[in-house]
Amino acid sequence: MNRPLLTPDLRPEEFSAWYWLKKELQDFCSAQNWPTGGSKQDLTARVRAGLSGQPLPAWRAPAATAVHDAMPGSLTPQTVIGPGWRLNAALRGFFVAHTSPAFRFNQALRDLFKNPEGRTLAQALVVYRDSCTQGAAPIQRQFQFNQHIRDYFAQHPGATRAQALQAWQAKRQTPQALVFSADAQ
Repeated sequence: MNRPLLTPDLRPEEFSAWYWLKKELQDFCSAQNWPTGGSKQDLTARVRAGLSGQPLPAWRAPAATAVHDAMPGSLTPQTVIGPGWRLNAALRGFFVAHTSPAFRFNQALRDLFKNPEGRTLAQALVVYRDSCTQGAAPIQRQFQFNQHIRDYFAQHPGATRAQALQAWQAKRQTPQALVFSADAQ
């Protein structure tokens, strides 16, 4: 079965069976004069509703972001995290110095920095260390590519990234029912 074109005539079941890039969803919404903003999950829900003849889900553009607190030049565990701080090289340097060179910003830290509520970097270190002991977090449904890559390397430990990408391209050309845990929806 060949991958169908994303057109207004596509049946909702067919649409749901295939993987779509966010850009494809945005282009389709634009052609239908529907809002093109939001996450891939928002766009998918919008297209599914439109193809089903249902009203489009409500969506509003996010409000302008608040003024960001400037990050101090020197970061210590006692430094209070300011609203709007970006996860940048300076913060990464702080975490590498207090954890290990293998440090990566994970979802727990991204969530904490979105709404720090006066927490300190010492508290952020605790959140990070706790999250590292919990194992790999489930990948949300809209990140199907990430899930494929994780699954592929788990099933093919000696594989290269090129092989994983080739398998992804082949997978995209087939209808697929990807399996996700209930809490990752």
